[in-house]
Amino acid sequence: MAHFASTDVTVTIASRDREIAGGAAGRNQTIATVAFGNATLNYDTGGVPMPAIGVFGFRNEIKMGLIEQPSANGFIYKYDATNRKIKIFTQGIRTGSTTAGGETDTGSLVEDSFGAEGNVRIPKTAVDTTYDIGPMIELPHDSAPAAVTLQILFIGD
Repeated sequence: MAHFASTDVTVTIASRDREIAGGAAGRNQTIATVAFGNATLNYDTGGVPMPAIGVFGFRNEIKMGLIEQPSANGFIYKYDATNRKIKIFTQGIRTGSTTAGGETDTGSLVEDSFGAEGNVRIPKTAVDTTYDIGPMIELPHDSAPAAVTLQILFIGD
């Protein structure tokens, strides 16, 4: 499958949300609705590329993007200003519904971020349970995230 390109990202900005701070502030601000994903395009390591900065109402740079996290999809989104991409992060491990293996193959199968069971078992785990195993990780390369819409406050000039 193809990876996300900047042309796969839809940006919507209401007229009242463009150039909020104005010239006197030294930096400008724009609130944008950014939508991407449809479970057919793949995530490439490093993030989803954003369209040109002019689409957001800036001429020189976007210094920062502050993302309002969507509810209940299990991912954290971060704006990478250096590379002008949105990175997707996930955490934890969830076991699937398959019954734990026998004496030599104990533990439940692990689910990926999209709820599909893999071939990996974690010893001494229960089915349908979430375990916190450490820090956030970037969404794996070639994952195909579902559609998401983000509200982002961009600051730049």
